[in-house]
Amino acid sequence: MASIFKRGTTWYVKYYVNGKQVYESLHTRSERAAKLAKKRIEADEVRGDLLAPSRTHLGDFLQDFCEFLSTIRTSKSYSADTSLLRVFFGPLCPALQLGSHVNRRFRDGEEPTIPDVFKRRHVKASYLEDVTPDIIEGFLSRRIRLDGISPKTANRQREILHRMFEYAIKKCRFVSQDRRYPNPAAAVDRRREPAPEIRYLATEQIDQQLQVLEGEPTLRTMVALYIYAGLRREAGCWLTVSDVDLERRLLHVRAKTIDEAFWQPKTKRNRVVPISTALHAILSDYQPPRNGPWYFPTPHGRRWDPDNLSQRIRKINRAAGLPWSCLDFRHTFGSHLAQKGESLYKIAGLMGNSPEICRKHYAALAPEKMHDTVEFAASPPPVKPMAAEPAQAEQLANAVLARLLEKIGKSPELQPDPQLRLRIAR
Repeated sequence: MASIFKRGTTWYVKYYVNGKQVYESLHTRSERAAKLAKKRIEADEVRGDLLAPSRTHLGDFLQDFCEFLSTIRTSKSYSADTSLLRVFFGPLCPALQLGSHVNRRFRDGEEPTIPDVFKRRHVKASYLEDVTPDIIEGFLSRRIRLDGISPKTANRQREILHRMFEYAIKKCRFVSQDRRYPNPAAAVDRRREPAPEIRYLATEQIDQQLQVLEGEPTLRTMVALYIYAGLRREAGCWLTVSDVDLERRLLHVRAKTIDEAFWQPKTKRNRVVPISTALHAILSDYQPPRNGPWYFPTPHGRRWDPDNLSQRIRKINRAAGLPWSCLDFRHTFGSHLAQKGESLYKIAGLMGNSPEICRKHYAALAPEKMHDTVEFAASPPPVKPMAAEPAQAEQLANAVLARLLEKIGKSPELQPDPQLRLRIAR
């Protein structure tokens, strides 16, 4: 049996699970609500569903969860997820230590010297059950207010915490202290994200961009690939000679292992992108060095690092007064296809996105295509009735009159005044 009691203005409940006494706040000031919660607890006890809040050591659990993420996420996504967990909890386990991942800024055996800028702002907790919806909401609100993070970043933080608690429920039998919210992150509302700002190159700007890169044949061909095929930056860096089929005019974006390094597309799905006429002409003129497997090798014959590639393109564009980046090149592909009138489903398949993402980015780029749809104010000209011949009109009127008189004659209750009958006859 359960019992309720009041501390200050808040009601609490006391019950036993497996002989262990449990005290739990009901987070209400209403006695009626407290009694209803007590009945639900007693019903769970009868059904055998009553569970005591678990006690999960946070450091050990975070290490286990990070190891799980490393098996289902790409290297880049895993790094982003652990970064969000590190900001929230701090370096509580080896996987969340600063510099724990492969970083080109450190040599083997060299200790990282990155300062922890969030050192005094991490959530203080020893057990996973100590993280409540109020703590998560307060942390996100402080980051938005003090750090100016975007709603999208706040939602990403909420998503990784939601995934973490789902993993804890399934793997560690996590039971929240608040029975209303089995997953504490689910009780935190998502922030409303503004409409995305899509920047892309017009036709004349494409020519200008390619002209600026005339002295860099490899970079020029890579930029043309991003513009005319819509590949992601990293996909272009991992492109091999066997992935480009000029004879059949196809680009293969697929998983591969080269020099014991594994890569796969962001969506974990291979796809084929047709090579357009403009891109085929540029690729046919490009003569890559054949001293390795890479279709776009660096001057040293290695694979381009995505960040180094962006930095190199940014430096050249800044000198020429151009603001474009690799993401703008990719958006150019989708934007021009949308303006051409292609379906969002086709664009999603070519770019390796979901139709919902393409709708969010490109659905509003071709409003002129809907002009015919919104035309309803201008009504069509009225149809003029056909003029009847005088003889036909008189014959029709006599037939109607005869029918009316016949009806009146058969219904005594409808007999009109004699004077009215005379007027009808006339």
